[in-house]
Amino acid sequence: MIRQMLNDDIPGAMLLKHAAGWNQTPGDWQRLLRLEPEGCFVAERDGLVVGSTTVVRYGSEMAWLGMVLVLPEYRRQGIARALVRHALDWLDRRGTNTCGLDATSMGIQLYEQVGFTSTGPIERWERPPEGNLISDAQTSDRCVGTLSAALERIDRDACNYDRSRLLRDLCEDSTVTGVIRPEGFSFGRPGSSAWFVGPCVAKNAQVAGTVLRGLLEDRRGQRVFWDFLPSNQAARELAAELGFRPVRRLERMMLRGGQSLSLHSHSEQVYATAGFEFG
Repeated sequence: MIRQMLNDDIPGAMLLKHAAGWNQTPGDWQRLLRLEPEGCFVAERDGLVVGSTTVVRYGSEMAWLGMVLVLPEYRRQGIARALVRHALDWLDRRGTNTCGLDATSMGIQLYEQVGFTSTGPIERWERPPEGNLISDAQTSDRCVGTLSAALERIDRDACNYDRSRLLRDLCEDSTVTGVIRPEGFSFGRPGSSAWFVGPCVAKNAQVAGTVLRGLLEDRRGQRVFWDFLPSNQAARELAAELGFRPVRRLERMMLRGGQSLSLHSHSEQVYATAGFEFG
């Protein structure tokens, strides 16, 4: 049985996440439920949560599919496919036919079969706790309050869809750290195995360096993940400079029939994505 996910399902969802070795926390599941309570689903067998998937809509332009998970002992039974089709049917009923996702190697074949096509890779880079942070920026304003309308416009122009609900939710979350400047911002939040950098959007590499250094200056003793599109060469150079190294590559995909195969109109301004579950 596939049904809408509830807050009471989060412990079961965390078991799914642990089995996959992913980095999400209960707070990430709660954020997904806040942003799209009717778009989060679980598969249930005999009262046990055995699978999940989530969808977040970004205005009418884009939706993001994530957290497609199945307990190992229930895999190869069609559960993941049923969950993905259920989520896509839910989107179709709401008139959203443009949907993206970040696919692991395990999921690519399934996503291709239901109509997704690759738009290119996305990389995860990691800085171990002993990594040395190069910091020459001590003037960044550290705050998690609100983003200006101008910054929301910069983000929309960079991504080509409206992420304002996600950004406002991050601003209101006391566990999230934000560094905000007039022409860019970066956020960071806890993960179950590593602190996570993202999203980060900036008008240029200098601004990105300022907000990311400000975000990372107190994280010297922590393992940190940073996801970005490798087409952004400035992000790659900055990540290497700050002690990060590539550890994982996924495939960014879009549902065929969507309005565009480009997930970012100005991807050179996206220095960190919001996470595989948020895009």
